[in-house]
Amino acid sequence: MDLSTTQPQSSRNQDDSTFSKKKKILIQVNKFLLHLLMLPRYWRKTYEPLDLK
Repeated sequence: MDLSTTQPQSSRNQDDSTFSKKKKILIQVNKFLLHLLMLPRYWRKTYEPLDLK
């Protein structure tokens, strides 16, 4: 039985799995940063009518 043909396939699946995990993490980080950037706008919209001085 030739194991050299099965090894690249399992290695490739592992690489795809690692890539998929990294992609998910990057998407989560991107969403988090986007939410952080939107916070000042939200605060302004919410608290500006109160006009706390």
